Amino acid sequence: MKGSGPGSREKGKDLLQIRNLHVEGFSDERWHPIVRGVDLALKRGEVLGLIGESGAGKSTIGLAAMGYAKPGCRITQGSILFDGVNLLALSETGRRRLRGSRIAYVAQSAAASFNPAHRLLDQTVETVVAHGIASREKANRSAVDLY
Repeated sequence: MKGSGPGSREKGKDLLQIRNLHVEGFSDERWHPIVRGVDLALKRGEVLGLIGESGAGKSTIGLAAMGYAKPGCRITQGSILFDGVNLLALSETGRRRLRGSRIAYVAQSAAASFNPAHRLLDQTVETVVAHGIASREKANRSAVDLY
């Protein structure tokens, strides 16, 4: 059926579904809960913002939405469906193929923002070129048009 199933681009359909997400972090020689039972859904065309105090788990949830956990952390329970694909059932190679080309994490922290030691243009096109989405020349033209 056209417009349904994985890869569907229909506006209003769920692009991301996270159910009962649990993430733990390792410190003091044991695992501690960081995220406990988070559910969320993001439809195509929507924007979702996570707000909360420092250390509340916003970045951990954002990274988990890509099927990723920082070193020292692990996703212990739940499901993460991106465009109908269970990210936790994919191999690391499969998840890596999606990251940067179909799904990305944009941190708001100043430490994770653009690096002033490198040209803004180079940083803007880096992921597009690395994932083979566009040539450097085409990515540069698009970025210049954007700015």
